[in-house]
This record gives sequence, structure tokens and C-alpha cells, in this order.
Amino acid sequence: MTGAASERVGESARARQASLARRGLGALFLCWLYGVPFLLVSGLIRRTSTPYTPTREAARAFGATTDALLIAGLVLNVVLPLAGLLLAGLAGDGYWRRHFAGACAALVVVYLAVALAGGTATSPLVGHVPADQEQTPRVSHCVPISGGRGCPGG
Repeated sequence: MTGAASERVGESARARQASLARRGLGALFLCWLYGVPFLLVSGLIRRTSTPYTPTREAARAFGATTDALLIAGLVLNVVLPLAGLLLAGLAGDGYWRRHFAGACAALVVVYLAVALAGGTATSPLVGHVPADQEQTPRVSHCVPISGGRGCPGG
């Protein structure tokens, strides 16, 4: 292979690699742009809803799923723009670097919106377990306790 042909093959490989990098950065940006709001809105809707939880275990599971959605949304809100900014800088892509710099500025706005929603909520956004609808058992008789203590009221 001659020097010119080898150079063209190298340029073609670099162009293909740059195209893949642009697509990957675009996918990362779209994951942040649509995925993070979806997770946060889903978590906030679940937090403010009154679910049907017939047992205590179901209520705990509902609360844990809601916490997972909110925590994942908050973590990805920071990780995706910073990772995109770093990868765009390493790839030398000014177009995506500007987009991810804007996303880094917007992540502050997202955190302020979540803090505002948390400030107006009547319960904490993370760590809240909704009430269950399990009925308390009716006590119809008294069982005496050892140690000389009898039943209250006789």
C-alpha cells in the first residue's frame, strides 16, 4: 500500500471514530434530557399519591421504589452532564462540549426545582413510607401476664 492510500485509510478510520463519538455523546445527552426528568417526575408523582397498600410490606416496597426513582434521578442529573462534558472535551468536540456545559448549568435549576418541591411537601421526599391499610386486630379478651400483673380493668 502506498503512503497516500494508507493515509486515506487512516483518515477514514478517524472520521468513523469521530462519528461514533458524536453519536455516543448525543445518546448521553438525550438520556440526561429525557431520562432524568422522567425519573424525577415519576418519583414526585409517586411520592404525592396515596397508593393502595394493603400490608405494611407493600407500603415499604412502594416507598423503596419511589426512593430509588428519586435517588437515581438526582444522581444521574449530576453524573450524565459531567461525564458528557469530560468525554466531549477528550474527543475535542466543541458542539457537544457547549451542550453539556449548558446541561451543567441546567442541573442547578433542576436541583432548585426539586428543593422547592421538597420544601412544599408535607413529608420528606426520600425515606417516606406511606401508611398501610392493614386493619389492627380487635382485642376481645385479656391474657394475664406473669409477675402478678393482671388485666387492666379487672
